[in-house]
Amino acid sequence: MSWQQKPLVLIVDDDADFVSDLAALLSSEFEIMSASDTREACDRWLEMRPDCILLDLNMPEYFGHDAAREGLAFLSHIRSAYESRTPAPTPVIVVSACGDDAITGEAEALGAHHFFRKPLDVNHLKASIWIEVTSREGRVPS
Repeated sequence: MSWQQKPLVLIVDDDADFVSDLAALLSSEFEIMSASDTREACDRWLEMRPDCILLDLNMPEYFGHDAAREGLAFLSHIRSAYESRTPAPTPVIVVSACGDDAITGEAEALGAHHFFRKPLDVNHLKASIWIEVTSREGRVPS
């Protein structure tokens, strides 16, 4: 990523209205792309290698067998299948209505560093994205 470019953020969520609203709120600081299911998310992640992923946990099933845990199945898949040999895996921030502590713990074990419950504080989310992107890239927000 060039120092002149905005960081690329992939929003993975099947709620089109939420994605549209969130993209509008984040687009002044970040380039945004989205995926409405985990299959599309995997394709976009492989193609574009975003600087950060915002991941909902409850998604249509593709990698897993439980819609309430599909986000975890996607995260596990990209970590094990593609990022096991990379020194700096893609930062993942969970943005979900799920409040289950066990699922939150699983997300953290898979490398998610932040967890936001919907509805969320967008300014706090922006700050968390910058923390993840700058720590990974060694860059300073402009």
